Amino acid sequence: MRLLKRVALAIALALTVIATTPALPAAATGPALVPLVSFFSPTRGDHFTTTQSTWTCKYFRTCAADPGYRAVGIQGFVYNPANPQPANSVPLYHWWSAARGDNFLTTDPNWAGEVGDRRTSGDEYVLFRIEGYVSTLSPSGAEPLRSYWNPALGDNAAMATWRPWTPVPSGWTLHRTEGFLLPPPGAPLVLCTSDVSPDDEDPSAWNAYGNQVTDWQRSANLLDGDALKVTAAPGSVIRVDYWGREESVFGDLFSHNPGGPAPELAPYSLIGRVDVGAMYVHGWGWYEAGAWFPAIGTVHTGTPCMVYESLGGTSRKLQLSFNDSNLGDNGGYAPVTVAQWW
Repeated sequence: MRLLKRVALAIALALTVIATTPALPAAATGPALVPLVSFFSPTRGDHFTTTQSTWTCKYFRTCAADPGYRAVGIQGFVYNPANPQPANSVPLYHWWSAARGDNFLTTDPNWAGEVGDRRTSGDEYVLFRIEGYVSTLSPSGAEPLRSYWNPALGDNAAMATWRPWTPVPSGWTLHRTEGFLLPPPGAPLVLCTSDVSPDDEDPSAWNAYGNQVTDWQRSANLLDGDALKVTAAPGSVIRVDYWGREESVFGDLFSHNPGGPAPELAPYSLIGRVDVGAMYVHGWGWYEAGAWFPAIGTVHTGTPCMVYESLGGTSRKLQLSFNDSNLGDNGGYAPVTVAQWW
């Protein structure tokens, strides 16, 4: 049933795209959006962010890894460079300096040009390719793509997952915002954000305990591309010390916990992670396996929808905990349920 539904939704989405977009040139038949993925070479000290399918397949584990570059993670989605440039977008130029061993991505009009152009900025750069078109608007769920510079390494990095309140690696400074990366395409996220009734849901609430990491027992049902939403019972609190102090598990948008597992999130708020793959959290961006993300948002923002990317993994475990560096003196629990769209 899940497969039949996904096929039907894919056909419906394709028909919608055909009916609402201009005809593309014969050579521009690719998807509307493509993933922008970051890699890093410890030997070169070089960050490399690209939409090239011969590289992104290394992140999605559908081709062999490169011995010189390790996958850092997906940053978001951009408009496909094989298709006509959409309105309210700018080209994302990819320059390369062989002398510096540096990949440099930018939408700065001062660096506009044609593939093969050369430019000098300390060392010579060649315009290697256009990675896609970046939105100049910030629609719901979009995340800013920021450029950073490290003078000691002579390295530029284009990242969306270096977030405010999360320490940027030492030596890096923010240069500019290049535009906005888009959420992952697909019907499950649309259904979740539209509050359509889920395809599946926990039959009853279960307890996320305040003093431990708790596995979602139905994680075996989680498949690649599924959307999820975690809900906690209203008024849920946990005990955060031995003396009985209680705190809300919903957190506060204006409070952060630099020493906690999720530095950009409020102390004691309910957080989640996956053991394999990555999770997109609507309004927050992408989190790789092991990184803690907001599981229920805050008292101000509401519960976010999430989309799972398995990267070919089979474990697919969703885990919940709380944004506290010391779970040992906590107590109590939050009754939670997980809804699922596919």
